Amino acid sequence: MARAFEQKLQQLRGRLRNGPVGTFFTWWLNELRLAMPSSWQQKLQHAMRRVTLSLNGETLTVGVDENRGLSLLEELPLSRDSGLQRQQVDDLLERSELLEAPKFMLLDKEFALIKELKLPLAAESNLAQVLSFEMDRQTPFKASGVYFDWQVLERTGASGQLRVRLFVVPRAAADRVMRILTDRGFPLAGIDVRDGDHTLGLNLLPAELRNRIINSKARLNLALGGACAILLAAAMAQSLYLRKHQVEEIEGAIADVQGEAREVAQIRKQIEDASAAAGFLASRRSESPLAIELLADVTRLLPDDTYLDRLVISTTNVQMQGKSQNAQQLIEKVNESEMLDAAAFRGSTRLDARSGLEIFEVNARIVQRGSD
Repeated sequence: MARAFEQKLQQLRGRLRNGPVGTFFTWWLNELRLAMPSSWQQKLQHAMRRVTLSLNGETLTVGVDENRGLSLLEELPLSRDSGLQRQQVDDLLERSELLEAPKFMLLDKEFALIKELKLPLAAESNLAQVLSFEMDRQTPFKASGVYFDWQVLERTGASGQLRVRLFVVPRAAADRVMRILTDRGFPLAGIDVRDGDHTLGLNLLPAELRNRIINSKARLNLALGGACAILLAAAMAQSLYLRKHQVEEIEGAIADVQGEAREVAQIRKQIEDASAAAGFLASRRSESPLAIELLADVTRLLPDDTYLDRLVISTTNVQMQGKSQNAQQLIEKVNESEMLDAAAFRGSTRLDARSGLEIFEVNARIVQRGSD
């Protein structure tokens, strides 16, 4: 009964840690840590050190893991008496102010199976159970025969996928190393993986097998950190309260003059519209020649043996359609105009059977005043 309750509690903790709430608090605590003075950050990092224990043949290596960086403390032969060796390690840790630090067993990276998986984003709230179900399908092992942990690499909200890096070590091989350490009086709080001179920040050991250490300094630091967080939250709440009142005062002042501002804007728009309307004809007159001027110019240019059936004057072009004794000369004559240029036939000329004249259609561009 008690074991089942503990498993349910661990599942609930895992869901909270991997869910949106846990993600938010992880981000918030990280931002809070970055807001601390650098000296405080160093002290906090120093207080979160871990003791590392690893076996290299017949040698016990004792080190310290600080912010995932490994430092060697001592190398001791396993041939010594376990009681004396335990006392020697305790003295070493006491001198280094690490007596209450958690002890982690280190395994080389080559000892672990590492694989990247893609899972549904909804699986993050119960990731440990999902990975247990997927273990025999994704790895050569069953979940009961391994220790495992994971790192979330990416959350893709658009596709609803979660990219996870899974770390797996065989339980039997890890238990042999753990048994040597625990028999020598070193209770373990976790198992991590070493990659060169740094750790991966994992804990492959199941929660029910971890040794719990009551660190009085850590508790004091957590209490002080909690008090700082409460004070910071109170200061933020007061700041938001004062900011809200300031915003309300500003909004009230804006509301008092908002009507006058709208009236001024309307008057300004009316003035701008009137100015634009008044200047429109003058602007058009200054930019382009008048239609009557173009008509007079076209009448002057066309020879006596030419007449028009259709004349279209647009904003930028003049289209002339009619009949002429010699239509080919019209292009040169139109281009002699100071108001028209780029004259060209639209299609080919053809002969009118009834009149014997050439039917033409000419298009010319109106020269804008002030253009080069």
